[in-house]
Amino acid sequence: MVLLLVAMVLALGVWLVALAAARGRLTANGAIGIRTPATQRSQEAWVAAHRAALPLVAWGGLAVVAAALVVLLGGFLEPAGLETVGITLVLAEGVLVVIAAAVAHRAAVQVPAP
Repeated sequence: MVLLLVAMVLALGVWLVALAAARGRLTANGAIGIRTPATQRSQEAWVAAHRAALPLVAWGGLAVVAAALVVLLGGFLEPAGLETVGITLVLAEGVLVVIAAAVAHRAAVQVPAP
């Protein structure tokens, strides 16, 4: 059950970071966000990258949270099964972040250099 909660918190955190960066409230930095050489080239590239990644992060995160809630509230799995689903959802969120980073990088490259 703990991993299901971790998956939900991770999905929410990734979405909040992408949303803040896409709105320009989180500037390019070395700690959080999608950090590639292209996304950190300028603030415009940073924002464009996160705007491009936001739909994928939002819908993918929503799917992770919905799946976790269905499993948690359904009550049809034993504890070992809950952990297996939790691991799967955490891994799915990781794959989602990698794909979103590729989409973001592609969008950042399209922004003219300052």
